[in-house]
Amino acid sequence: MRLRLLERIRAASGARRLGRSKSDDLMESLEKYLSLILNTRQGSSMSAPDFGMPDFVSLMGRGDLDGIRELSRVLTEVVHEYEPRISEAEVVYSPGREESGVLEFSLSGSIEIENQKQSIFFQTSINPDGAVNVKK
Repeated sequence: MRLRLLERIRAASGARRLGRSKSDDLMESLEKYLSLILNTRQGSSMSAPDFGMPDFVSLMGRGDLDGIRELSRVLTEVVHEYEPRISEAEVVYSPGREESGVLEFSLSGSIEIENQKQSIFFQTSINPDGAVNVKK
């Protein structure tokens, strides 16, 4: 299990909430970090200019299936690049609430917990304002 640095420090200090497993902590860490990655625009980090999402407004504005496929590909690449705890990451478009301007995607992959591979799944949605929501 690989938590982010501050999460490891908190866990080492015994600050883990009662009734929570290592798996729960890791999933929460992944959810928070994916939200951070996908809501950060490239160029906003001086130390890592490529960190985060490229401008995808033009893709969303097209509203066609090719634009949505391209957005799925970009999301998958960003997860591969900046979240190494997830292997075999794949982001797939989930048709549903387009009429409200929200695009939904499923993010699947696997993680390793105590030397065992475990499948993971997150629902990801992009609001019309460009905000990305990630939920287990």
